[in-house]
Amino acid sequence: MASRLQVLAALASTALGLPSPIVADPPVRILPFNWDFKITALDGPGCPDFGQVNPPFTTRPTFGSNTVDGSEIYYWHFAYPHFRASVGPETPEASIWCETTLSYTELNSEGVAPEVPEYRLQLHKNGTEFLASYDLEEGVEAKWKVTYLTEPQYKIDDELTVTGPRAAGAYHDYTDSQEVQWRLPQCGTGTIRYRTELTLKAKKEGASGTVSSEKVQYAGRSVFYGVQQGVSYDWSKCDL
Repeated sequence: MASRLQVLAALASTALGLPSPIVADPPVRILPFNWDFKITALDGPGCPDFGQVNPPFTTRPTFGSNTVDGSEIYYWHFAYPHFRASVGPETPEASIWCETTLSYTELNSEGVAPEVPEYRLQLHKNGTEFLASYDLEEGVEAKWKVTYLTEPQYKIDDELTVTGPRAAGAYHDYTDSQEVQWRLPQCGTGTIRYRTELTLKAKKEGASGTVSSEKVQYAGRSVFYGVQQGVSYDWSKCDL
């Protein structure tokens, strides 16, 4: 139903001999009322703190982001405070990795899983996002590799390479979308597992570089907030 302002605008346009304003239809969105991601397992030197709650800057979910224009691009971000590596004259190569297992649950307006779920999650809608701090001299290469271990016979490999020089600071980077989606086997819930690896190489003799996360102040000390990885997804409607 048109609003009172829209009706008045149309009448005014008619009286003046002007074309009526075009009211665009809202975008058709495909998504549940709400949803939740939880970390259920961690493995690797990049995430040795599964289950720890003190201090608060442990490996953890941080925030979600999305578009609202019908393009349906969503990211859920996970922070890894232990993900950091440095290279220099004495250590020309370094690497670190973590394997993360997530549980996904569709939620209704009451905040619980519906008896009959309506949506199936699709993984890797728009590649992978990285929020990290870099300080790379010329000749240093930082390579991210994410392998979504969706099924034994099917994997999604995502890679991002950052080359120096890159001035010290925080950056957002995205992998190129491969337009590959994996639909969870069932509607409403599922498990997602992925391995994230960072490899840092000094390809120029004597070059130095560091990849880590921003530091924040907590309880009078400086701590790493965590490199954040954004996992992208969207949904398809289930056949009821």
